[in-house]
Amino acid sequence: MSWHISLTRFASAHIVKKQDAVNSCGIACILMVNFKIKKGLMFAGLSAGNAVSAVPVPGASYVGATLSRAAIQMAVKSEPQVYKIYGQVVGTIYDGTSYTDAKKHPEVLNRLGLGNWECFWAGPDGVAAAIQAQAKAGVPCIVHVKWKAGGAHFVCIDEVHSPFGTAYACVNDPADGEVVVTALTPNPIAYLDNAGSFSGWIVRRVSSP
Repeated sequence: MSWHISLTRFASAHIVKKQDAVNSCGIACILMVNFKIKKGLMFAGLSAGNAVSAVPVPGASYVGATLSRAAIQMAVKSEPQVYKIYGQVVGTIYDGTSYTDAKKHPEVLNRLGLGNWECFWAGPDGVAAAIQAQAKAGVPCIVHVKWKAGGAHFVCIDEVHSPFGTAYACVNDPADGEVVVTALTPNPIAYLDNAGSFSGWIVRRVSSP
């Protein structure tokens, strides 16, 4: 249950979930999406955060200097319930030792009270625009990474910054709990020094609660 605060050159701060097992990147991204949306309620001072989801928001009334600590406490306390909901969706107990199915992510996010979601094929040419649209709406998304050496990975993107006209995504990577600033260049979007690329699959919100 490891969460980290990661800063970027854009002066943005991100709380990133580090995956607990080698195959648990997907559930870590679901946890981050749930947390980041609920954290937004906390920053807005909305004590109604507890009422919008099956997952409570411990610490929603905390403000000021204690907010970051309360946010991380909220993230940790939410983990067991998120695992439980994923298990209910797939029909078996889930412990993070196996890969999650991206096609199941939307239903989990729906049950968390976060609105209506979809697993969408934007394609390598369209995924940059899809990511930017989510960031513009203030909603994090889950993006699929395909490794050149084989295998795949899930990451969570919560912000896009465009200094001097070039768009950069803040990629919350559960592999190490850090943010990887990634240029949203034309197809293909290279990731981690070209070790992989964004495949074109994205789990995105299509409507709010």
